[in-house]
Order: sequence, then C-alpha cells, then structure tokens
Amino acid sequence: YVINHLSNADPWICSSAGMPSEAVWICKGALFKVPFGGWAIANSGHLKVEFTKEKNGWGTKKGAVKRMMEKARECIRSGRSVGVYPEGVRNLNPDGPIGEFKLGFFSLAVEMGIDVVPVALTGTEKMWPVNEKLFDKSHAYVSFGEPIASIGETAESLRDK
Repeated sequence: YVINHLSNADPWICSSAGMPSEAVWICKGALFKVPFGGWAIANSGHLKVEFTKEKNGWGTKKGAVKRMMEKARECIRSGRSVGVYPEGVRNLNPDGPIGEFKLGFFSLAVEMGIDVVPVALTGTEKMWPVNEKLFDKSHAYVSFGEPIASIGETAESLRDK
C-alpha cells in the first residue's frame, strides 16, 4: 500500500478503512521510544527507519535501511502487507502538491513481483494536526485505488503510474 501522509492518525485510519489488519507500517525509529505506544509498535512487527542528525535529520544510520528492507521482504514473503509513505514525511501542505516519491519500496515491489495499491487520504491532517498531542474531531476520507502490477516495470515507471 502506497499512501500519502498527512497525520500521525494515518495508519489507524487506513487500517480501519479496509487495509488488512496484519499489515505492517514503516515507522520512524523515534516512535519506538514512545511510552507504551512504542512497545505496541515494536511488538506488532512494524518496520523501523533509524534517522540521524545528518541531512537536516533525514540521514539514516548505517545499515538501517538495508535491515528494514530485509524485514519488509520477510513480511511480504509471509503474506503480510506493508504500508508505505513514499514521500518519506508528512505533507504539511495537504492542499498543495504531493511530495516526490522515494524509489525504495517501488524497487522492492518490482524485485518481488508484487502489486502496489495506491491509497489517497484527505482530512486526517485536521484529525491529528502536526505538533499536537491530542486528536480532534474531523472527517477523514480514504480512497483505495486499483492494484498496479509491478511485473515488467522498473521502479521509476511503477512510481510514475
């Protein structure tokens, strides 16, 4: 599942809207340190991206991406879906253009011959605004697109579909 990212509420909204309950998510490593929530994330098998202070906080620890991608392969082989935010970060301008998609998981989809399901979210940025600790009431909308086959594609052509 390839999803635009507007809010920390996005995984819960997607899961309740029809994504498989056994899906795992790509999460920033700091979330694994949150009391109780981090424990739940780790014990649910979600995948960690470990960032460093390099590249304005978007550098990654040596070997962290490789470890995460191998865990993603294991999840896919075992039949679990993976939820990915290909922009890499929350889009702080939900009315503006979507950010550039990173190639990593499109490469993985091509390598493993799996379909990519596009998912569009709107309204979640009002449900749990950036830098807020509490949820607010809001209407959120989720639209699941038709699966896109990766067979015969390159990571770039799959991303651009």
